[in-house]
Amino acid sequence: MTKQTQKFILFIQKQILRLAQHWELAVNGVFALFLAGAIAAPLLMSLGATDAGEWLYRQYAPHDHQLPQRSYFLFSPAGGLQTYSLAQVLDWGGRPANLRAFVGNSEIGWKMALNHRMTAIFIGLLAGGLVWSMYLWQPRITPALLVFFVFPMLLDALSHMADERLGFNFRAGNAWSVWLTRGIMPPEYYSGTTIGTINWWLRTVTGLWFGLGTAWYLFPYFDRRFTAVRRELEPRLRRLTTDSPHPDKFTAV
Repeated sequence: MTKQTQKFILFIQKQILRLAQHWELAVNGVFALFLAGAIAAPLLMSLGATDAGEWLYRQYAPHDHQLPQRSYFLFSPAGGLQTYSLAQVLDWGGRPANLRAFVGNSEIGWKMALNHRMTAIFIGLLAGGLVWSMYLWQPRITPALLVFFVFPMLLDALSHMADERLGFNFRAGNAWSVWLTRGIMPPEYYSGTTIGTINWWLRTVTGLWFGLGTAWYLFPYFDRRFTAVRRELEPRLRRLTTDSPHPDKFTAV
């Protein structure tokens, strides 16, 4: 083995060890970066950088339906998070055959690249990861318990899919919710998608719940795996750097 090859292998092992030592930061960083990108798309649109904003929408599109009536809008004159009904989106120029192409405008704001549910999922993933990483609470979710976190979102998503594709008409007016609440809420609460409606609550709560459970299932697994990597590489690299005529400082790893 040549010296160059040895140096390259040593470099790779050091990078693996760095990842094993700081994996919480790396994983939480991925979650934060994904959320940041979803917010960057409307920010870029509001700043006039439409090519960059549309490029971000395209990158997220394969993983997200991006329906405007189920997405948050940012950077409108009203400020904060805005949500709009399907009727409003159609009035503002949304095309029924391609609703996801509607991204907003300067008067109503620009939609995030993630819909309500996906936004909640990644907030849950990041929140769960940060809680675990800061040792505030480190639950260990078993595969059986993970079902408890996944099933509510799965039920909500599949019931909507059955409505939209098979015409079951179960979620169109949420008659079950009307019955449970004795119809005390306005009609928009049961059939709408904006903030405060039953559909928004279900997407948000089940998405957050799924994100938290997934983070608390994955982080103990990552911890076990990366702990094993550290136990293997730390003594090996310490020995190699100590024996080398030009040792690198192991503490820098």
